[in-house]
Amino acid sequence: MFAGPAYAQQATGVPGSSGATTTGDACRREICDSAVAGCMRADLSLNPLASTEREKKGYCDQFFPGCMGRYITPDLPWYSPEMAARFLKCPS
Repeated sequence: MFAGPAYAQQATGVPGSSGATTTGDACRREICDSAVAGCMRADLSLNPLASTEREKKGYCDQFFPGCMGRYITPDLPWYSPEMAARFLKCPS
């Protein structure tokens, strides 16, 4: 898990800021897509919000907008420290 703040946020990146670049968005999209894929691979059978495949897809898909909004919570296994480090290197 992460050592440090409860979320990773780019120094200049405030959710909803207008300074995003196409390159930065593509970089974040790739990382956020991998976070959703990691969630889909996780065993969530004990999670009442993701007990069926359909519920699991809905549950995992919810992490994409948060990730794109530059909010990464450290208490989920599909957000690795390496992923957060890559995310912070995306252009603004």
